[in-house]
Amino acid sequence: MRTSKVLSLIMSLVLLSIGIQALAADVTINIALANNPLSQALDKIAKEKYSAPGVTVNIAVLPENDLRQKLTTEASTGGTTYDMFYIGPYEANNWAKNGWLENLEPYFAALPADKLTWYDRDDLIKGMVGSLSLDGQAYALPFYGESSFIMYNKELFAAKGLTMPDEPTWDEIYELAKKIHDPSKGIVGMTMRGAPGWGMSGAPFVTIVNAFGGRFYDMDWKATIDTPEQRGAWEMYKKILREAGQADILSYTYNECIALMQSGKCGIYYDATSIAPPLEAEGSAVKGKVGYVMPPHQKMKTNTAWLWNWAMGINPKSSPEKKKAVFDFMLWATSKDFIKMTIELDPTGASTPPASRASTYKLPVYAQTPYAEMTLKTLESTDFTKPTLEPVPYVGLQYIAIPEFADAGTRMTEYLADYVVDKISLDEAIKKTQDLFNQVAIDGDYQK
Repeated sequence: MRTSKVLSLIMSLVLLSIGIQALAADVTINIALANNPLSQALDKIAKEKYSAPGVTVNIAVLPENDLRQKLTTEASTGGTTYDMFYIGPYEANNWAKNGWLENLEPYFAALPADKLTWYDRDDLIKGMVGSLSLDGQAYALPFYGESSFIMYNKELFAAKGLTMPDEPTWDEIYELAKKIHDPSKGIVGMTMRGAPGWGMSGAPFVTIVNAFGGRFYDMDWKATIDTPEQRGAWEMYKKILREAGQADILSYTYNECIALMQSGKCGIYYDATSIAPPLEAEGSAVKGKVGYVMPPHQKMKTNTAWLWNWAMGINPKSSPEKKKAVFDFMLWATSKDFIKMTIELDPTGASTPPASRASTYKLPVYAQTPYAEMTLKTLESTDFTKPTLEPVPYVGLQYIAIPEFADAGTRMTEYLADYVVDKISLDEAIKKTQDLFNQVAIDGDYQK
């Protein structure tokens, strides 16, 4: 009897030990994504389809400005609220230098050969991979990439007898937008992001500056805001939105712009190539009615699009178990299999990550989408290292790849917003921005 009790006790302890070990093996990883359509699609698909033994994935979807603020604070203070950082090239480059991102190369080195073959790193678009690397080492993986182009409502253009040039200038876009604009019928001539933020209104605005031949610094890091080229860009942005844009200019992020364009009540929209899929999705009033052309040029005659991606990196302060779980999730979300699954779930392509993998454009369903050819054209002709007409000491097409730009760029867009709604004059806005960028260069020890 005693022997039986002892054996029973031993068995209970063994089972308890196994249970404790199993519990210890379970991990929960916390992820925050931006509230754009493709990230929202990832959130939905992951909750329905992703499964890994012992792993729970908690996903939050946040407004883009909030996401950037939270993750920057998290990374810079060594926080562990989020185990995966959802970032772009701007953060990847600066954060890798600061030690705020985990180097992914050891994780790839530990993968078995069949897993490496399955993932096929060579299929990732090189420009996207390069923008997330430091000294040839990957610090993030691209979930989706984008350039920028003009989207226009072919039905509204036909009704007015208008033709969109294949490679329009900003002057031509302005004139076309005014002709389409008809408030009496609820028609908006053109929409663009108006909400302040370096990644909001700053994204289209900086490319307008580039197109006009403007730059933010000369080769000696002296600010070049107070120039005819910059003034021309500021004036054009305001003219379009005040004379042919949405009524509530400053509340418009890309989500509001997308909804307006989807409604069929907007003639022209300048934004990211990744925004085209929702326009062609079921339920969109403009499905099959949108034309796509190159981003507008002006003084600068070459492609003036931007280059961006939303990418996934590992928080270096998370536990080893969580880091491994995050890496596995990243592989799944950036794989060929994930892309094929999105096409199967949504044949419109609205849920499929663009511009991350070359093979995406070989999938018959995706290759036939109305925006695929123009997306590739803008990506292939975009030079990340030559953003401006005149030489500059920085890289970046819709931002300047220095740590200080997140704050400086946002403050610039606040001056831009004040100028657009007549709170301050152009002279005041230019002077404030000129002084701001000069101070950034002095404080950052860029000016020698």
